[in-house]
Order: sequence, then structure tokens, then C-alpha cells
Amino acid sequence: MSSAKVILILTKEVSVYETFRDKLQDIFGLDVQIRSNLYPPVNMYEVDLILSSGSKEIFRDVVEPLDKRIPFIQANRSIDFNKLEKLLDLPANTKCLLVSNETGIAKDSVLLLKRFGFEHLEIVPYSPEMEVNVSELKRFDVAITHGLVGLVPAEVKKIFDLGDRSLDLSTIFEISNVLMVSLDKMHLFTSNYFRNFIRIGKKLSNSIQREKYINKKLEIVLDAAHEGIIWVDQEGIITVFNEEATNILGINYDNAIGKHYTEIVRDLHIDEVMNNKKEIPRQIIQVQGLQILITKTPILLDDVFFGAVITFQDVSHVQRMEQEIRKKKTESGLTTKYTFNSIIGKSAMIEQIKTIAKKLAKSDHTILITGESGTGKEIFAQAIHDYSSRKIGPFVAVNFAGITQSLAESELFGYEEGAFTGARRGGNVGLFELAQNGTIFLDEIGDAPLNIQAAILRVLQEKQVMRVGGSKVIPVNVRVIAATNKNLNQMIKEGSFREDLFYRLNQLPLEILPLRQRKADIQCLINHFLKEKGIKMRFTVELIEFIEEYSWPGNIRELEAFINYLTLAADGVQAGLNHLPPNMKRNNSTEHQVGHTLRYLVSQGETDVYKKILEVLAFHTDQTFGIGRGLIKNLVDIEISESQLRTKLNVLRRGRCISIGTKKQGTRLTEIGSKVLEKL
Repeated sequence: MSSAKVILILTKEVSVYETFRDKLQDIFGLDVQIRSNLYPPVNMYEVDLILSSGSKEIFRDVVEPLDKRIPFIQANRSIDFNKLEKLLDLPANTKCLLVSNETGIAKDSVLLLKRFGFEHLEIVPYSPEMEVNVSELKRFDVAITHGLVGLVPAEVKKIFDLGDRSLDLSTIFEISNVLMVSLDKMHLFTSNYFRNFIRIGKKLSNSIQREKYINKKLEIVLDAAHEGIIWVDQEGIITVFNEEATNILGINYDNAIGKHYTEIVRDLHIDEVMNNKKEIPRQIIQVQGLQILITKTPILLDDVFFGAVITFQDVSHVQRMEQEIRKKKTESGLTTKYTFNSIIGKSAMIEQIKTIAKKLAKSDHTILITGESGTGKEIFAQAIHDYSSRKIGPFVAVNFAGITQSLAESELFGYEEGAFTGARRGGNVGLFELAQNGTIFLDEIGDAPLNIQAAILRVLQEKQVMRVGGSKVIPVNVRVIAATNKNLNQMIKEGSFREDLFYRLNQLPLEILPLRQRKADIQCLINHFLKEKGIKMRFTVELIEFIEEYSWPGNIRELEAFINYLTLAADGVQAGLNHLPPNMKRNNSTEHQVGHTLRYLVSQGETDVYKKILEVLAFHTDQTFGIGRGLIKNLVDIEISESQLRTKLNVLRRGRCISIGTKKQGTRLTEIGSKVLEKL
């Protein structure tokens, strides 16, 4: 695999650099590395391309000393269509001041907005270098800017910030051609670009005449794309046919526009998307002796079908190879199923955990996810991978609870031919190698044998593996996410987990709280599980109370199994306590009493005092003998009189938390008292 290409971005503003950087990383992923003139030093010997937000003249002091062999691209920039909607509510002839840091950029932005159809607004370019009278500035109703709010004159009170302009299609394609890197996600980028164009066009169109005018503007902009683009309306009439479509198919624009697609481009099989109204992504078809990579996307606005956009390009040899690699990766199962949208819940706690996880995803450091069994640790691991810069790479999971010690080493690190009896001919690639440029998920890491822990530590330190029976090291570039439901600190004290490995794994800790600590999520999860099954079910008041009071030791996994049981055991659409699984029926009376007692203690006040008394009893009593009131008074680390203690003990007795014996039997903690103490 070749090394990543290095792009030096020249900008005057940090926000513009970040906008360019994010777009390039989103499109090209790990195939490119980004440098900036704003963050020196830059090693120019490693730079493969200079991407500038302005002309060479503007950055003369940077560009002139450079080696002339380094390609230079001046970025063409477009506008975020979602933010353009801010301007739709402005009435005709509104006086708008378009503010930029350079006069040329301001004029280009005005021209671009007019090309997008905002000719009903009176837009005037402005930059600080222009001499404008204060009285002249006061006549403007609105200032429009691209992330440069600080440059807006104080005389203009209303500001529309459209954000920094990002790279447009033509620049993305030019970068791809110069660096010879693939455009893996370009069909999605182009489809979204076109769909947003259509949406903006629809909102601007107040009549059929206006709509035709907007479509003409769209054609002008789309002619800059290096991808064939055809739009057919709901009747199958071709309304957009850009220049690249003409170049690839050899069909003249005038011969295509206004004709039914079956007359002009029958070989593209557009009827598939017109009939099914579902996207058909990345097909490779033969057209006139060419191999065409084609995507067909229906245009749906407010659930109304407006036609379809067809994007296609002539497939190069490299693109065909990458297509096959991606196909093999999907077939091998090295992909994720879950994203952060898959994590169900509305509680403040789960939202906070998701927010933290998203921040951790942006780093390449090792993450250790802790939490009880059934809390969804692997779902978080997959979501983190999907949210990270490695999302286009593989996601490889290994569960140490389900792998024997004898197989662990060969599975993780691979083996050479003849390494042991039964070794596969030609050897085998290990999981760390399979995860190259992606993420490896070490689930149940607390169950890993000590010798495997040592081997994992070496991989984390050296970033290389050696296959079993091999003699050479293999560099690996992987992000490690580990998870466990065990207390690793306690295991370190017991000598069953390596302390040095713990600190390597625990660089970015993430704790997933048990369900009993975020009960606000239970109803959301129940609704989700029922919706998945397509079942509507009502719960009795008693069952709802049980669900709220139950501790859910198996967490989300137990809750899902509970719903599965109810949907089968309940008669009709209503479920009650009589439909509980057998193990829950046994716990029902105790759980109900615990909930009742907790509410009773809260109503009495000073729950912290009751908690301290119960803690003393839990530590100093057994099943047979309790302790006397005098000893309790001495052991409780609070000031309390004899009469106050007697009152508190009577409250606890009425709540069935303690039993008070006669004579020397003393006061003992009950089973209900133990469970109440857990919840306090």
C-alpha cells in the first residue's frame, strides 16, 4: 500500500483551513495528510500538492520560494446549501452587504449567489480594504458573510453567517487527478450536492417559469462536475444533462433535453429507480463498450417523488480494483452495524456518555470501555469506529471470553505455514493485520490470559506484530478499543491482570452506566423493541411499577429478553404481572417491598442517617446474631441521641429493613434491608 499524499493548505483564516481539511478528510480519508501554512513548520520535501484559498499573488511570500515541481491548485469554492435557506425569507430588493476579507473573494461570492438564483436581492461586495462612507453602510439591511462576522461593519445590525465556503466538485476532482487517489465516497457527495440544489431550487421557485430558470442555473454549475449527471422528472423527461454526460455517452445536450429517457439512454436502465423509487448505488454496467460506474437516486421532497438523479463515470483500472477490495471487506464481515443513532435513550446520563464517546472517537488513542454485562459496550465500540477518521477501514472484533488460550495467539497475530500441526497451508493473517488502518475491538479483555496480555502490550508499544512461527515483524496501524465488565483494578491486586497493560488501555476511559442508574431510558428501549417486532402492547399499572422498581441486573440484554417473553406470553395486547417470566415472579414481591420501603424512608427524611445505620448492621451482623443498640450508637459516625436512634430503628423495622430480637439477639439486617442499602 502506498503512503498517504501530503497536501499543504494555504489560507489566511484558521476556520477556512479547518473547512478545507474536514472536507478533504471526509472524501479521501487516510489517503491524504494535511499541512497548513498557519501551523509551521512544514517540511516542503514531503508536500505533494499545494491547495490555496487564493491566488499565487496573495500567497507570494509562501509560494515563490517553493520548488516549482509541486503542483498548485487554487480552490474553487461553493456554499453550504443548508445555510442558504437563511436567505430565502428575505423580501425582494433587500439591500445586502456581502462581507469578505478580500475584494476579489467578495465579488466572486456575490456572483455565485446570483448564479444560485438570489437575483431578487440587492447584493453588494465589501471588504475592509474598500473605502466606503459610513452613511453608505447604514443603508444596508443585512450583512452576509462566510465565517467573518468580525469584519462586518458596526453600522449593519443584522448578520447572516453562511459559514466558510467549502471545496466544490471541480476542485475535488482536480485533486483526485493530480494525486491519483480514489474518490471512494464521491457518488454520495455528488448526490447530496445535487439533492440540496434541487431543494433550494424548489423553495426559490414560485412559478413554472421560475423553476425552469433555476434548472438552467443548475445545469451551468453541474457542467463543472467530472461526473456524468442526468436528472429525469417524475414523467421520465430528461431535464438536466451535463457536459460530462455528453462526453461519456457521446449524446448531444440538445438531443437529450425534453426527451423521454427510454428514447435517449435506454442502456442506463433508469426504469429501475423510477419504478422502485429506491436508490440503486454503484452498479457497474456496459454502455457502448465502456464500463460505467452508475448510481441512481430517487428525488423525494416531503415524500413526493420528483424524479431521479443519475450519476455515473467511466471506471478506471484503479477504481475497479478498489471496488473489489471493498466488496471483499464487506463479505468478510469486517464492517460495523451500529452508529451513535443506534444507541437508544433520552436520559441526561446516556446523552452525556454519547457526547464523551464522540469526542474520544476523534482521537487515535486507545479506549477502555467499562460497564456491566448487557450495557451495550460493543455497540458503543462500533459507533466510535463509525464516527472516527478510520470509519472507511475495517472493524475487527475478538471476544476473549470465547477464545481458548492455545488459539488466542495465532488468532490475534496470525501464523506462518508449518508453525504447528494443522496450520493452514500458506499461513494465516492475524486479526491485528486484518484491522490494518481500522479498529480492533478487544472485548472481555479481562478474560485474556496473562501471556496474551503481555503480547498485546508489545503490540501497543511497538505497533508491530510477529506471526507465530515467523521471523519478521509486520507494522500495524490500528486503533484499539477494549471493553470489560470486570474490576481490572481488583484483578491487578490479585495478579490476574497486568498493571502496565491496564494503563496502556485506559488512556481514554469510557464508563457505560447500568440500566438501573438511567431508568429514564427504559421506556424508550421498550418502545424500540416493540417497534422492531411491529407489536403494540399496553402494560398494566402494576407491571409498570414493577419495571420501574426492578434492578435489571442483566441490563439492556435482560430487558430485551423480557420484552421478547412478554410478547409471546401475554394474551392479546395487554401484559400484566401474571405474564412475568418465572425468575422475575420470584423476585417480584421482594422488589415491590424494596420500592415501597425506599419511598417510605424518603418520606421520613434524613435518608443519609438510615444509610449509615444499615451500613453498620451490614458490616457487623450475620444471619444468626445481631448487635445491640448501644454498639450501633458507638459505631455510627454521626451525633445521635439514644431516643433518636430508637426512633430511627423503629422506622427501619416498620420498613422491614431490620429485625430487632429479644434480650441478647440484638438487631439484624434483613434481605430487604440489604437491597434497600444497595439502592441508597
